[in-house]
Amino acid sequence: MLTVSFSTVSELARLLSLLGNEQRLAVFWAIADDEKYAREIAEELGISRPLAAMYLRQLEKSGLAEGASRTSDEPPYLRRCYRAVPFEVVLNLNTILSLERS
Repeated sequence: MLTVSFSTVSELARLLSLLGNEQRLAVFWAIADDEKYAREIAEELGISRPLAAMYLRQLEKSGLAEGASRTSDEPPYLRRCYRAVPFEVVLNLNTILSLERS
């Protein structure tokens, strides 16, 4: 399991902002149990495929999701599927007080 850590106030703010968006959190929830493509998530949540793909890239960049390219016999021939990375965040007053101000 990944333990998400941060050393500055801005790093913590980015993480909270990432997880504080309801649609992005719904996208994360959608890949919590199964690998899925952006198209599947978009249809499931009623959002556009480009928006789902953008949220997935953000989650992947933060380390909370992993993406893998898959080939298909039908177009699009190369697609990317995503799954959530199990993680934990330890956050309390002492943690916040120990952060560097940016």
